[in-house]
Amino acid sequence: MDISIHISKKGTRVVKASELHRALGLNDNHYQTNVRHWLKDVYQFADGIRCPEGMKDYARDPRCKGNVVKEYYLCLEFGKLIALSSKSKVKQAVATRLSKEEDVYPEQVQLSVTETLELLEQVKALARITCQKAAETRHLAHYSRKRGSAEYWNHYRREQIVGCTMADLHEQLRLRKQKVAAKADLRELINYVDPHDLFRIGIIDHYAAMGNSLPYCQQLGNLAKELSKQLHLEIVDDRKGELLFAPAADVDVLRKMQRVAA
Repeated sequence: MDISIHISKKGTRVVKASELHRALGLNDNHYQTNVRHWLKDVYQFADGIRCPEGMKDYARDPRCKGNVVKEYYLCLEFGKLIALSSKSKVKQAVATRLSKEEDVYPEQVQLSVTETLELLEQVKALARITCQKAAETRHLAHYSRKRGSAEYWNHYRREQIVGCTMADLHEQLRLRKQKVAAKADLRELINYVDPHDLFRIGIIDHYAAMGNSLPYCQQLGNLAKELSKQLHLEIVDDRKGELLFAPAADVDVLRKMQRVAA
């Protein structure tokens, strides 16, 4: 059984429809018919019994535009459900392979008490600028290794993590009639507009750098933002010696969060 796990531009783990079809041992001549059936069938997804949805459960490979044979990227859950509903003799082995990948890199956040307490300490550590910058550096290093270059990084970060541009932030501050330094960078602008968003971004960077899927990281990031609000945390620039105002955090967690990419 030869089936590769690919990483989409959004950071989601996916499989190619053609590779899944081949791994299941299905006749190549039936590929197009089978794929059309897969995309129209009904499955029991984690969020309910429904048909698969484009750009959520699957997406067409833009490189096959105009080709007679279409290629699709399928999320792991969808690929697993397809395997289980097939008549393949190796469907259990294929589904198990995809399920194990889901277990290692889940799409949905389900934290134990220990994991929740660790996230809490990570959030407190991210009140420090050095931890935020280190997390971003680790994420960029991981992103570059997986994709071979960092050319798409700025677009990816703006679209999938930050959620806005510097121009957007300047406009929000203008409407508030709040003046900022002309040389203010993205992190400083976000701190003016919504400082708690930096905790969200920092946690996304931290967990994405470890290879977790973007949807999983985004959920953790949203949770981290709420925790920072509840704890009334503020951002401190520990590079300038503002440690007196930094919240206490577990020493081991703090060291890990300040580690830069190797």
